[in-house]
Amino acid sequence: MTPDQAEWVRANIWTKPMRKQHRDVPLTASTCACQSGLTHWCQPDIGQHDRCRRATPLPTWETLICDRSGVYPAHHAEPHQHPTPSITGPRYGCRAQVYLADRICQWICPCAHHANTRPLAAPEPETVPRTSWTYELVELPLFDLAT
Repeated sequence: MTPDQAEWVRANIWTKPMRKQHRDVPLTASTCACQSGLTHWCQPDIGQHDRCRRATPLPTWETLICDRSGVYPAHHAEPHQHPTPSITGPRYGCRAQVYLADRICQWICPCAHHANTRPLAAPEPETVPRTSWTYELVELPLFDLAT
């Protein structure tokens, strides 16, 4: 997406609370887990690399589906059937999380002290050609995107 396209989406699709959050804390909607950088423990002034828990990758979701306020995450009526990763371990949550189909976004601490402790890199997922995607209009209860 180009910067002009992103600006159009923010101006025409995002809710007022989403625009306010982007204005106040712009990186929350424009960074990926792979851009998170060093953990707190690996910062040069801390230097406690043995306490870092991101030497192994933490897969993460791309975004959350929010309720009509645009602020609070929507929740499914039942917990997920498969555990989703979290900082504290796999959880059977209810939040409406969105994962990307063509790649796995993950946070891994880039500190050089972890070079020997990292597992072998996972193979790259297959990229799904856009022409094979199909879309279906699904109306969700209590969601009114026109307002």
